[in-house]
Amino acid sequence: MRPSPVLIWLAMLPLSACGSSPQQSTTPQDSIMQLNARAGEQALTLERSEAAIAEYRRAFERALARDDAAAIGDYGYDLAVAQLVANQPREALASIRMTRIELARRSASSFPALDLAEATAEYRLGERDKSDRLAIEIATGSDMATANHAIFLRGLIADEKGDAAGLNEAIVALGQPTAADQQADAAELSARRDIRQGRFEAAIAEAERSIDLRRDALDYRGMARALAVAGDAEARAGDRQEAAAFYMRAGQSAAALGDAESAHRWLGRSMSLGSDPGLRDEARIALTRLTRPASHRIGQ
Repeated sequence: MRPSPVLIWLAMLPLSACGSSPQQSTTPQDSIMQLNARAGEQALTLERSEAAIAEYRRAFERALARDDAAAIGDYGYDLAVAQLVANQPREALASIRMTRIELARRSASSFPALDLAEATAEYRLGERDKSDRLAIEIATGSDMATANHAIFLRGLIADEKGDAAGLNEAIVALGQPTAADQQADAAELSARRDIRQGRFEAAIAEAERSIDLRRDALDYRGMARALAVAGDAEARAGDRQEAAAFYMRAGQSAAALGDAESAHRWLGRSMSLGSDPGLRDEARIALTRLTRPASHRIGQ
């Protein structure tokens, strides 16, 4: 089965490009289903994730009506990605499981991108051990792009669990990638390792490289996380003001994306470290934005 070209890294961390494309088949196509899928793609491109969810759900339901296993896989996956973009990992997990059930009912198999979506959802729900077990299987598969994203996920989990050896294994496994998104992943993991080794200047440089690469790729969720990594490095190096500025930028980005949990954490760090009254006021303002209706935030 060919997964649709919506890339999970848009939603993940990190979860880069988005949208479904018409399936290449000699079978006559369902124009209504394709219109729904294209509308979902356009909505996700315009960061209207709730609209994308609605359109991909319609496409998925149409695929069920058509009894089309390939389309069920494609649009079930797209629906889960849109839900991850909308900060709905629990709903995404339900969509993934529903898609698997419908595929099995038609004697069709899952595919690596759907498995990575599940690992992503579990990670976002705080189920790191479940996520890591899934990522191990994906990382050893033949789909190299998806495998590399799974390796990055394993590196993140290892760092968060204090597993320096696991973090280093992920860095070695990624090697010297040529794709920009994978370069950003490698740079972020290297920054995390440098922090653990007390190489704070190197960590800041690697984090800033990841920031730039993710910004260029429009991966703002990953960019916000890399900004926070730079803040971690500055804080460990003893430069509280620079650390506060990086956390502020990370928090502002997360708040604009509607990621309230990350925004609260990073803006709180900025306020606790910074002595600049202006910076503290800006952090408070950004925190108040989190209480606005979802329609006022990017990605909704």
